[in-house]
Amino acid sequence: MEPDFVSALEAFFAPHITPRMGRPLEGRAALVTGAGTRVGRAIAETLGRLGADVAVHYLTSSKGADEVVAALKVDGNKAVALQADLNGPQVETLIPRAVEAVGPLSILVNSAGIMGERYTPDDLWRVNARTPLLLTEAFAALGRDGDVVNIVDIAGQWNHWRDEAAYCMSKAAAAEMTRCLALRLAPRVRVNAVAPGTVLPPENLSTEQLEKIRSRIPFGRFGSPRDVAEAVAMLLTGPTFITGQIVAVDGGRSLA
Repeated sequence: MEPDFVSALEAFFAPHITPRMGRPLEGRAALVTGAGTRVGRAIAETLGRLGADVAVHYLTSSKGADEVVAALKVDGNKAVALQADLNGPQVETLIPRAVEAVGPLSILVNSAGIMGERYTPDDLWRVNARTPLLLTEAFAALGRDGDVVNIVDIAGQWNHWRDEAAYCMSKAAAAEMTRCLALRLAPRVRVNAVAPGTVLPPENLSTEQLEKIRSRIPFGRFGSPRDVAEAVAMLLTGPTFITGQIVAVDGGRSLA
């Protein structure tokens, strides 16, 4: 390409590209649900390293949430732990509490989720599908430009679990909600999702069961919370012309 043409392209796209280096989320405030442990914790820590002030939601993992808050404060971020049961009426007050704690929100990450035999289909539906919907609507009602990232699951999109119909249905609903609200809230609020594959497999699985799962992953390994957190960061700090998309973080499992 001619140098003048390349320079013109760079000048055109420069205002639309957020810097990837340094602290690109400096000056922004985020609420991350389920951030006291596992994937949610990794997301909260990553957003803090990128400069965001973070409201760290948890249900029972108070120790983990406090550790995240302490680490973020060392980095110079504003951070606070907020306890709330998202399977009940407290979901309706979480957004205003987060705003009061860390300031006007411009990032919402719906990471909290549940699965397993101890939960009823109603529990799964309320926490995995209804809660992200309610929080996203409350976030949008703040009237600010911003980003929502939902943590869904490849099990609700491309892989299907025979014995977890209610869970898969709840995550599929969250994925469809991502697309619908991306249309409704554009262009002021971008709504995207990350769909992890096998990340932190259940501890009760045998070595044989783990190897069977691993054999289905083209990358030949399980994912980590950091893999998911980096995908969230990519959506928040990368091109701003992306909305309504679901990014699979699964080592290629959904393709196999």
